[in-house]
Amino acid sequence: MQSTSLSSQALAALCALILLPAATAHAQVLTNSQALDSLGDAPAAQPKSQEDKPVQAAPPQHKAPPAVKKESESAKKSGPVKSKATATPAQPKVAATPEKPATASKAPPAHTPPAATIPPAPPPVPKLTEPPPDIELHPFPVPPQPTVDLKAVGEVQHLPNGVRITFAAGSADLNPTTHQAILGFGQRLSDKPHVRAMIDAYSSGMADDPSLPRRMALSRGLAARSVLMNGGIPSTRIYLRIIGIPKGQAAKPDTAQDHIDIYQSDAAPS
Repeated sequence: MQSTSLSSQALAALCALILLPAATAHAQVLTNSQALDSLGDAPAAQPKSQEDKPVQAAPPQHKAPPAVKKESESAKKSGPVKSKATATPAQPKVAATPEKPATASKAPPAHTPPAATIPPAPPPVPKLTEPPPDIELHPFPVPPQPTVDLKAVGEVQHLPNGVRITFAAGSADLNPTTHQAILGFGQRLSDKPHVRAMIDAYSSGMADDPSLPRRMALSRGLAARSVLMNGGIPSTRIYLRIIGIPKGQAAKPDTAQDHIDIYQSDAAPS
């Protein structure tokens, strides 16, 4: 009697398990085969572990048809049944394929410069409303007039567009004649503003010591320059060249080497 009641209970539980997947499509139930086998043999008082407890199924909502009972009996005879809910897997969402970026094109400049325009005429000359300020000019200072020595040795030789002034050896003094000759040359030069005065200064000395003749030639050239500037010729129109010992005349002691040549820029000395 007891085994019959246990069999009916097992049959009801099996029917509930079969109908359960139809009611809940997304549930998954696993049965323990050892628990089903021990329903008819094991005594009711035998303790069961937590793993062997029967699954409490929800009461069926509808009565099982006769065809279902036959299937349950055949399933019991064949052995333990493992039923798994066949839940329809959710279809994965297809990620949208990112569109390929378009070919980067050159972006137009943020600010387009205006086109160049050529004015039809130059701008007018600005007119000053106030007179220009007076700028004080500082002309080149005129050196003092060289001292004229009445006893100084020196002669005047005329050259094309110029004069030659001789001196004593080791002296740069001017006598009245040589001084007046330099002043006369300056007066003739004042009538020609585009012409410059050229001064070539020479001096005798030893060939192995050219510094002393050059210093003496410089003193003679500066004396002639001072006379011209005091006569009204600006310094910008006077060019002084210090030569010292004349070239090719160092071996000729009889040739006059202590002299200066003053001539205009448009004529070369002879």
